[in-house]
Amino acid sequence: MGDLSKYDFGGLDREPTNLLRLISELEGSYQLLKYMGFEEDMEIIDKMKKKYYTIYFEEKRKGK
Repeated sequence: MGDLSKYDFGGLDREPTNLLRLISELEGSYQLLKYMGFEEDMEIIDKMKKKYYTIYFEEKRKGK
């Protein structure tokens, strides 16, 4: 069987590709919240997106 360690807490590398996967999920959640009218939750997701976009661009600058 393959290596399952990536499914442990902290087991997935914080590389740009994985960060983009996370950002994509947050963007989708943001849109659903928008369409359903959950403005307060949209603001929370927006803060989270900004955090992970910042980390993504930092990792890209490092050349990962």
